[in-house]
Amino acid sequence: MYERRSGQRLLLLLAVLVCANAADLRDIPLAGDYASYLDGTWTAIGQTRGDFNGCNFEENIDYNHALSSGSTSSQAATSKEECCSLCSEMAGCASGVFHSSKCYFKTAQDLLSPSSQSGHVACTPHWLAGNTITLPNATVPGDLTTDLEMAGKVGDPLYELNFKNATLWGFGAWNYTKTITFSDFDVQNIQTFAKWGTDILLVFDGIKMGAHIYLNGYPLGTAVDQFLRYKFSLGQAVYNKQLQVFQGNNSLVVSFDSTIDTAGRFMACTGGWDWAPYSTTAEASTGARTFTRGIWKSVYLLSIDFGSVAIEHIVPEIFYTGPYPTEPLAAHKHGDFIVNVTVVFHVPQDSGGVLNIYTEWGAFAELQVFLYAGTSVKRTLTLRASAKNISLWWPAGLGNQSLYTITAYYEPSGAGTIAVKSTRQIGFRYVALVTGNDTDAGYVKNASTSQTTGQQGMFFRVNGAAVFNRGANMIPMEELEGRMNPVAFSRLVQSAVDGRMNMLRVWGGGIFLPDIWYDECDRLGIMVYHDMQYAQQGHSPRNDSIQDAELRHQIRRLSHHPCIVVWDGCNECRVKMGTATGIYATFVMTVVMQEDKSRPIWPSCPAIGWTTGVHALDATPTGDVLTTPNDARSIETHGPYQHGGGFPSVNGDSKLVLFPSNIPIKVSQIDTGVTLQNVFASEFGCSVFSSFESMSPTLHPSHWGVHAGLPPDNCTGHSCSGNNPMAERNYACDNIIQVYFGENDKLDSVGEAIFKQQLYHCILGQALVIKSNIETRRSTNQFGIVVWQYNEIWPTGGWGSIEYGTPRPGQVIGGRWKPLHYFYRQSIFTDVTVACGGDGLCYVKNDIAKAFSGTLVISAVAFANAQVTTLESKTLSLATGPGVTEWIQVDFSKINPADQVITATIMNADKEVVCDNVIPLTEPYKMKLLQANVKVSVGSKNPGGSVDIHLTTDHVAMYVTVTTLAAGRFSDNALLLLPAGKTVQFLPFSDTVDMSLLQSSIRVEDVSLYM
Repeated sequence: MYERRSGQRLLLLLAVLVCANAADLRDIPLAGDYASYLDGTWTAIGQTRGDFNGCNFEENIDYNHALSSGSTSSQAATSKEECCSLCSEMAGCASGVFHSSKCYFKTAQDLLSPSSQSGHVACTPHWLAGNTITLPNATVPGDLTTDLEMAGKVGDPLYELNFKNATLWGFGAWNYTKTITFSDFDVQNIQTFAKWGTDILLVFDGIKMGAHIYLNGYPLGTAVDQFLRYKFSLGQAVYNKQLQVFQGNNSLVVSFDSTIDTAGRFMACTGGWDWAPYSTTAEASTGARTFTRGIWKSVYLLSIDFGSVAIEHIVPEIFYTGPYPTEPLAAHKHGDFIVNVTVVFHVPQDSGGVLNIYTEWGAFAELQVFLYAGTSVKRTLTLRASAKNISLWWPAGLGNQSLYTITAYYEPSGAGTIAVKSTRQIGFRYVALVTGNDTDAGYVKNASTSQTTGQQGMFFRVNGAAVFNRGANMIPMEELEGRMNPVAFSRLVQSAVDGRMNMLRVWGGGIFLPDIWYDECDRLGIMVYHDMQYAQQGHSPRNDSIQDAELRHQIRRLSHHPCIVVWDGCNECRVKMGTATGIYATFVMTVVMQEDKSRPIWPSCPAIGWTTGVHALDATPTGDVLTTPNDARSIETHGPYQHGGGFPSVNGDSKLVLFPSNIPIKVSQIDTGVTLQNVFASEFGCSVFSSFESMSPTLHPSHWGVHAGLPPDNCTGHSCSGNNPMAERNYACDNIIQVYFGENDKLDSVGEAIFKQQLYHCILGQALVIKSNIETRRSTNQFGIVVWQYNEIWPTGGWGSIEYGTPRPGQVIGGRWKPLHYFYRQSIFTDVTVACGGDGLCYVKNDIAKAFSGTLVISAVAFANAQVTTLESKTLSLATGPGVTEWIQVDFSKINPADQVITATIMNADKEVVCDNVIPLTEPYKMKLLQANVKVSVGSKNPGGSVDIHLTTDHVAMYVTVTTLAAGRFSDNALLLLPAGKTVQFLPFSDTVDMSLLQSSIRVEDVSLYM
């Protein structure tokens, strides 16, 4: 039993087992007298759908006819029989209406509005009775599909083609039930709601897909939005004489109903994207694909003492008071900050008292308040943070990430009442989204009074320092919420920093991420570019009370995080006033602006800016009406994307179309710097598979090959007919493999050895595509290079530099690094970088807001004898960046690309290597490499926990890549290895390393191994 003492009172609630994962993934709860979590074991009971039993066709009938024109929830169909079949596969479809070669999906609610319509045919599918399934050990937080797997009712949903069989999880009704035990005191607490203002709230932090919530048979409400927190006052329901609660056992039921219209308010990539598995089910009302459903976040009971309140949110808005800075602010010598702290209350009955705000930097504020009964009751206090008392929060690489705790403490005035407090962590930084030449005093003067953003370019300043943003787009770590792991989220942020990233974008087709992810970004200095969760394809916004509440909840929940540097409306929606996408300005970003005026806002990703509604100088909101221009220069870009192809799959081109390798890169000497026109690239990428270790556990050994050893499927429109599991792994890789490794007649072969070769070629090919792309971009005037994408949601032909990171067979928690991620660390994301074109024109670029002094050495390495010839050696002295470029012409006239590779190394004044770039001048298959005998051995464990890994070779070996099942990364990988050998370190992802697993699973590959 849980025990809570409140003065002389004792609250006893049902004891529940809460797993560590659930606790670490929890949102910050409402603060009241006491919270008792209901996480852990629930019972799930489902009535499955039986076998399909044909259709009933009714001529000249339609349902809810107004929707049978231009509906997003429809598909092409050639006959009424096909329409019925399509409806039978659509979750929530009660009938399909066939008309004019289209099938319109109708819900049970639509069937209440029949009408006579000439030429329309209602096609209603029927099924035989199904079975009742009981899962006595279902888990909350979690999802139904994972619960079915854990109970042995289905296999791994990501194995082979299991995700296409939705018989158990995609259809039928499922109820999640929990018995709650209330003590006599709890019942009194609920029943004295009206007299004393005592209450118990039932809080759901997140329910995915439509569900009705019942307590003792009484319907408390309906959940329709995955991203909204639902709370129910048990006291109010009892006071209204609608609900009865009992001393002892009470029955809580969450009943999932696929006929509920959620308006697409669930993770957009659920059920498929071009890097996620495509399901066979969809929501009837929107046509949006579906996959999982469940209580995906925590559930708890919150006790509110008499005369007291609950704190829902603490929302700090932090404003810099100094002059607009264009140089990095000096510690303790900058302007002060104003902190407006809004506390949002849930007030059962009118309450008076004192609201105090305490801060870690010493400031304090107090306000006598009277709070009228209601929800989302707000009070705001203002504090000052003097420069002498605080340290600034800086992005990774620019300084420390100083964080401060603020505490809201509400003390009711009634005798014997209990005070309530809640805390948040904040950071002090001033962020500007810059679209003009802010080094020009004239521009600054004009922009200070203008609401129209500029056309010169796009970059961010933080605390006056111009930032070169490099990073990637974060997608959800999981399709299956029951597998979500807090350590994986934490590790993923650390890998971003270790890969020299300073920005991650939260993509708009996923989820608002768990608190632990934002906490880690705060701690490590990752700047977050944050979409609202809209991505079209059935997930467009509606201006209604539900989505209004969602947006307010999420902004209030997350706004205290200093890592979030910009909010934007959506993924790829191009906001135009007077069109369907105008809603992102008039509704979505207007709500965001109302909740947070302290950081920049942006219409969408990508966007061309604002016409009104923001301060032109930094893109923070003015509070005025938001509007966008009809047309303007593209200062932010998406693309290009190198799609894999050459074999039929749910994405990509089935035909083999080769593309230029971009080796060597082509560069032209241009002027660079923040004073000149520039671009921010927030998406571009190349599709890719993952390692054998990651891919193989999800495939039968007979299918270990990029073509699975099976005939190709017939694939059109994200759907394949056939049984080839590799056709469903999103993108093929034939074209990428053949561009960099030549014609290949082994792509139809299967087996462990050949699959390893195919995957090595594919993941190295992606790394070379992106390396050339970024090196070319960094030779130009770009201040944002954010790659599509960062992580993988399953082992597939995705786009990430980090593999699927859930601790499942073959996976590394947080994700194994692919070669591309090592390339980021070695050279292409370093603060100071170097690259060369094929004609010997090289550049050194300083993209950090600090001056740089050091040395550059450019050499040629001969494949035949490992001879190293120095081509250029010079001292570097680069002014404060970003965008400071020095051009160097190096004599490549005696270089034969097939016989030699270029190396370029930059060392700082302390002789530390800060950039180590291996620059090929031809594709790997054209290199005249000798067959290298590369060997790897595991050495001793070092005091800090790392393990020495010894690499040896008898000849020059290109792109030597070490892989292991052990959880960790290597200090260097995908590297050039000379006969002198090299020792790298294995860096475990936890405090301990499994030496036995490391030694037994370690393996090494290089280009010559597969020649």
